[in-house]
Amino acid sequence: MRKWLSMAMSFSLLVSSLFVLASAAGAASKFNIAEDPEIAARVQAFADIKALFTDNTDLKEVQAYYVSKFQTETKRIDATIKADDPKIDENITFVLNNAVKGDLNVNQAKQAVDKGLQWYFFFALRDLISNTVRPALNQGDYAAATKGFDKVVQIYEGVLQSTVTKRDASYGLDMVGILKGTIEQLQQDLADKNVNDFNIHRQVLDKLLIKTYALATNTYASSIATKPAADQPAAVTEGYFLYLPVYTYLRGGSVEDANDVLDAFASGDAGQIDGNRIKLALQRTMIGKVSEYVNNAFVKLAAGDLQGARGYAMEGTMFLSTQEPFFTKEAYAAAASYAQQFVEAVDQANLQAAEAAGFQMLKYIVPVDGIELAIGDKTYRVDGQAHTAVSEPYISKETGRTLVPVRLIADAIGAEVSYDGNTSTVRIVKDGATTELKVGSSTIVQNGKTNETVALDQPVVIKDDSSFIPLRAVAELFGKGVFYDKGNIIILR
Repeated sequence: MRKWLSMAMSFSLLVSSLFVLASAAGAASKFNIAEDPEIAARVQAFADIKALFTDNTDLKEVQAYYVSKFQTETKRIDATIKADDPKIDENITFVLNNAVKGDLNVNQAKQAVDKGLQWYFFFALRDLISNTVRPALNQGDYAAATKGFDKVVQIYEGVLQSTVTKRDASYGLDMVGILKGTIEQLQQDLADKNVNDFNIHRQVLDKLLIKTYALATNTYASSIATKPAADQPAAVTEGYFLYLPVYTYLRGGSVEDANDVLDAFASGDAGQIDGNRIKLALQRTMIGKVSEYVNNAFVKLAAGDLQGARGYAMEGTMFLSTQEPFFTKEAYAAAASYAQQFVEAVDQANLQAAEAAGFQMLKYIVPVDGIELAIGDKTYRVDGQAHTAVSEPYISKETGRTLVPVRLIADAIGAEVSYDGNTSTVRIVKDGATTELKVGSSTIVQNGKTNETVALDQPVVIKDDSSFIPLRAVAELFGKGVFYDKGNIIILR
């Protein structure tokens, strides 16, 4: 596991020289799969429709080819997407229709077809894993699972690998080599009939493809302003369609940031593409996913669900790997080392060791988007910037709970806080929602109604003219990830 995990995290500083040599030697080889004729025809059709874009492109011909070869399939995959989420066929058809009318140019149509169909193939790959491979594994039908996974590999190698290769070249990564090793590991899991490990290792395949498209979005966000004005509309379209495959997943890390990126590209206006803002927004969405999955791993492990914890731990570490291009090599290598310790501790069902290693891993992302504070220290940091509070966090001698100043947390998360001395009530307003907490009470009142399902694990207290709430309430009230280690506290999305 140690050697494979080092490979999976894709940190070149940690990968053994043996693996690097093996990857380099075999990177161009075909996987040992039985090719499916229907998938082969679809991959060929993808190449053929791209070849229709020439110096004299007939957009009506392109449109007709898309309708005949792909529209049924894209609509099938669209039916699996949540109702309010972007749809593949709607977006491709919109661009093609407007290009045929002359409202959009041929290069915009080209990018919509190319990147829009990559979106389709990525979702088709995920659909195969979810609705063919995993059900077959659960039923013990390993032949059907292997046949389904061969199709997954065929789609990756025939369509998606080229985009991974481009991102490797842009960022100096080796995701192609890592994915090769991962696919081979998954094939071995199937041969060994090891369902648990297959479910863990498939997260690496999935999250590295998400990483690929997130970094592709970042590439276009940072480069559009440098392109000639005539090339910018196509570049915006390309960035938009590269982002759509991962928008839904990244929205789970930060709705506001994910929507900000989407709105910028959807505007069609290169002037709306601020590279630095989009880079930070993408980082925040992915950091939110790290926080979510690491916390879920702890919860599952505490509940005795080892396989659930292993899955979440791998997802968390793979979302951490998305930060690779944004860290220094030294910082990234250190974070990777802790990530490896975290996953191994989870594998060993050692919650205490997992929490300690996970906390150290998270320290490398909190300066980008998070809060750091410590027991007995008035100094705290928000997104790496130092601030000084009126009061410091402390541990209650009566209850043993960690208590944090309400005003410190409110200031750190951009909320407004006030105190009504007549009713001994702390009022917190955040994003239009009002939370009221009464001193001496464990009851939470939100927007005027008592929360019947959640209560504080100890009442609000007043100390040194400041109101304090238990640390756990930060997660319960504001949906934050709260992590604690030896008197140090990290708060993430």
